[in-house]
Amino acid sequence: MKKSILMTKRQWMVLTVWLMAVAVWAQNNGLNPVYKVQLGDITYEKNEVKKKVTVGKVLGVIADVAEGRVTDVNNEEYIPLASQKVRAGLTHVRRLKVVDDSEAEDARYLVTATLTDIAASRKLKHYDRKDSKGREYTETKTYYGAVATVALNFKNLKTGEITTSAISGRCSEYSLANSADEAIRTALSELANNIYEYYNECYPIRANIIERGTEKKDKTKELYIDVGSRFIGEDIHFDVFVVGQVAGRETRKQIGRVRVREVLGDDISLCKVQKGGKDIKAAFDRGDAIVAISTD
Repeated sequence: MKKSILMTKRQWMVLTVWLMAVAVWAQNNGLNPVYKVQLGDITYEKNEVKKKVTVGKVLGVIADVAEGRVTDVNNEEYIPLASQKVRAGLTHVRRLKVVDDSEAEDARYLVTATLTDIAASRKLKHYDRKDSKGREYTETKTYYGAVATVALNFKNLKTGEITTSAISGRCSEYSLANSADEAIRTALSELANNIYEYYNECYPIRANIIERGTEKKDKTKELYIDVGSRFIGEDIHFDVFVVGQVAGRETRKQIGRVRVREVLGDDISLCKVQKGGKDIKAAFDRGDAIVAISTD
């Protein structure tokens, strides 16, 4: 009896390890490798005036301060905040993991960043008003806009290849920011959003369509994919493709689009078909291999 119990424990351990391996495979579905990223230096490249400044240009600078580019802001003060926003943007990319120095040996990419512009602008707006007695007057208000641009350099640590992407965040003057500081902070926050949206498109999530859901007449209304909470949330959009092979190479033909309606677990989500329900049902009926690739 003792030997029988020992064997049962051993079998249980093997089964547990196997289930854990299956769970990890299911979460990754073999299609979405996560790359470790080491974040290197983030520097600021200050725009300097190279030409000789004449009296006319001095007057032009004064005019810029009055309405236009704000020259009395110490943009370098925003470098630490900009660095935080760059890191935050990269951290939210689904298939990138920003690592500390302790994990740098396993990093796939070294990312450095150059802030090429942090600038605010001033805009005067005039409003025709009437006072309580009906007398007309003009009210002048000052609003601010800003732009923050970063050049992100991705160096593949295995191949040495470097790719550079310029990404900007803006605060429009029409957003009615009340100070240059507010406008710059808004632009930097948008910069973070634009960074992770851009790289989510560069490294999309790929999912197998594993089951049809509700159908109506000749159209599929819902379907299930094998990607869940580890990578995505609700309202993420996927393009749907029929997958084939020609000469050993994968071919894809787009047949529709879906939106994640509900995340049901680590490796399963329910999607609503937004486009191509008829073609998707026909692909199911034929037994085609169908995949979905994220678009946002």
